[in-house]
Amino acid sequence: MRSNINKRRCDRHQQNERIRSLSFFLTVFLLLSVIFPPLCAAASEPQYHSFDELSGKKVGMITGAPFEELVRSRIPDVGEIQYFSSAPDMSVALLNGRIDAYLMNNAVGSLIANRNDGIELFPESLGDTDFGIAFAKNSPERAKWQTAFDSIPQDTRLMLWDKWTGADDSIKTIPEQSWQGANGTVKAAVCDTLEPMCYVGADGQLIGFDIEMILLMAEKLDVHVEFTGMEFSSLMTEVDSGRALLGAGSIVVTEEREKSVDFVNYAPASFVLMVRSESGDSQKTGFFEKLSGSFERTFITDNRWKMLLSGLGVTVITAAASGALGTLIGFCLVFLRRRNNKAINGLISVYSDLMSGIPAVVILMVLYYVIFTKADLPAEAVAICGFSLIFGARSFGVIQNAVNAVDSGQREAALALGFTEARTFREIILPQSRSIYFPILRTQLVMLLKETSIAGYITVLDLTRAGDLIRSRTMEAFFPLLVTAAVYFILTNLITKLFELIDIRHLAMRSRRRIKGVD
Repeated sequence: MRSNINKRRCDRHQQNERIRSLSFFLTVFLLLSVIFPPLCAAASEPQYHSFDELSGKKVGMITGAPFEELVRSRIPDVGEIQYFSSAPDMSVALLNGRIDAYLMNNAVGSLIANRNDGIELFPESLGDTDFGIAFAKNSPERAKWQTAFDSIPQDTRLMLWDKWTGADDSIKTIPEQSWQGANGTVKAAVCDTLEPMCYVGADGQLIGFDIEMILLMAEKLDVHVEFTGMEFSSLMTEVDSGRALLGAGSIVVTEEREKSVDFVNYAPASFVLMVRSESGDSQKTGFFEKLSGSFERTFITDNRWKMLLSGLGVTVITAAASGALGTLIGFCLVFLRRRNNKAINGLISVYSDLMSGIPAVVILMVLYYVIFTKADLPAEAVAICGFSLIFGARSFGVIQNAVNAVDSGQREAALALGFTEARTFREIILPQSRSIYFPILRTQLVMLLKETSIAGYITVLDLTRAGDLIRSRTMEAFFPLLVTAAVYFILTNLITKLFELIDIRHLAMRSRRRIKGVD
């Protein structure tokens, strides 16, 4: 009988393994079928040539860019406006036919068109404006930085523009902050996915036109600058909350934005649309040649594999620390709950309801931008704090339900034998509940690992964020997304296997402690 049960368990285990493998390879196949077509596109003329041709079409723009009315002013019958977190995401959506055009500024748009055979600049501009460095509304610092900018010669500004928008990457370096910095250090929030204005270069260093322009002003003010890369949609919040003195990264000045922040205008800008290329007569590059080039750009160029490795380390540390602290919080709450103090129980219920009723990303952003705004805590520490609180509420619920599932007669018998309430819980109830809560906590920990992928919303450079930064440089999605998916797949399976081994070892130790001859 026991051998039959073990055989069925083994069969189920093998079936689960086959399902996991099939799911992984199916994911790879879907990625190949969706992402590879852009690799084979050829450069030619833009697919659309007038605004009338874009009537009823789908147009994309970056989240946080208030340009809906600008688009509708030139395309009154636009079909739909979709929002994306970065330019690479919009490029992939455009090449795959999910959108028909997307809004960008002239600097970033020109670079995208030059580097991607399947994307062209739309021939008509939507309007002219300026690039700006954002400061909090009515900030006295803005006037100082404006004076510093005005003292930079016009020839120097033009030279910098030509340097960063040109094709020679060998000269695209930023100066060291070698000046004294007698007036202290200021923090700058910058979008790090908009080359050539601001992006991640070799060895993870933030570089670009905006970065060097800020450093020129900082030298004149004799201050050092601490740059923090993040999503474009977080820039204004970072400046408005006071976590950063200034914000930059291809920010285009608009009337609506000027109502919220003040700007130092530092370069002319224009609004452009990016559209697909029509198939031309140019010779196409071979499939495997494209694939090889994509692999090299993703991993080898600028040692970008190190960025992925660093992001992996942050993800593992964040998940491990949050899991350990969250589990400890869960056990502590269970112990406190058994004191039957109405005030404490009420607070525990409120905490549990808040953590379960609010999305994790919102909790992280509230901690980062509201609660810890003035605290000089690194984003990684805030992420660990947030995920620990989230996992603590989940583990509390799991452990509490497991404890309640233990027969109440166990407690009564232990108390009758002279055990204290605490000893009864520690030595009788909790060990018996382990077989109930342990498998569920294991599943919750795997979910926590995958959930840490949202840490990039508060500027944490985790595995997912590292993949996004690489996509922003290569404008290709296949290898960054495939590797990110594969690493998460491997990590979740390793965690599952590790906990299975721990469970097997625990069961073996329990069986050795049993009295021989007694079932």
